[in-house]
Amino acid sequence: MSAHTPGPWFWADNVPDAPPHYRMIVDADGDTVCDPSPMGEADARLMAAAPALLEALQALVGEADLGELDHDDETRELIERARDAIERATGVPV
Repeated sequence: MSAHTPGPWFWADNVPDAPPHYRMIVDADGDTVCDPSPMGEADARLMAAAPALLEALQALVGEADLGELDHDDETRELIERARDAIERATGVPV
């Protein structure tokens, strides 16, 4: 699996020659990450935030692993959910 396009990503709704409600995701250089498609603004914002969300989850899991090993059940469950999300995004078990 190849690495994802590095962030930050941005969403744009000024897609030339596209029908209304077509949005695309672009990287910091303006290169297309996701081809224009009909999507709501909320979906475009979520997709554009993906690299930052992944980075934040990785940092939190890293801190949790360095912190106290005796997490309560709720915290352990949240850490496992974060690990699962990272694995789904990267294809690599955490």
